[in-house]
Amino acid sequence: MVRSWYELNEIDSSKIRFVVMITEYHNQILLIRNKKRQLWELPGGKREEGEDLIHAAGRELYEETGTVQSELTPFGVYLMNGSYGMNFYAKINVLGPLPDYEIEEIKFVTELPENLYYGSIFYEIYERWKGQDHQKLATYTYNYNDNQACMKFKQ
Repeated sequence: MVRSWYELNEIDSSKIRFVVMITEYHNQILLIRNKKRQLWELPGGKREEGEDLIHAAGRELYEETGTVQSELTPFGVYLMNGSYGMNFYAKINVLGPLPDYEIEEIKFVTELPENLYYGSIFYEIYERWKGQDHQKLATYTYNYNDNQACMKFKQ
């Protein structure tokens, strides 16, 4: 699987089809397990027609984890199998019950376990997040119930 990595402004956002989130809640990483798969993975999914990327990330985060309110920080773009995806860091502020969609269960870990679904890409995304200068990145507060996203200004 050949992957390429890009900065946020290098790829036209209209070409980005997927979102993937490094998600933390109370200083632990949240992982999901899809009903159709046995391996754990990071939350994420496909962007809907006409949906902006922040709303796609917030919607997927709700559908796959029950997250109602979060802070979303986009930090890069990948190209894999001919499709672009945007990487986000998501800090969960309010976690509700897991919706009855495609996710069987969630769990919290202190580090990424071996054998995540999709091979090494999740580990690479995580390493890229750890290597970022977080102070230079824009963060958006997202509330699923209101479908609202607001830029959070850093002090």
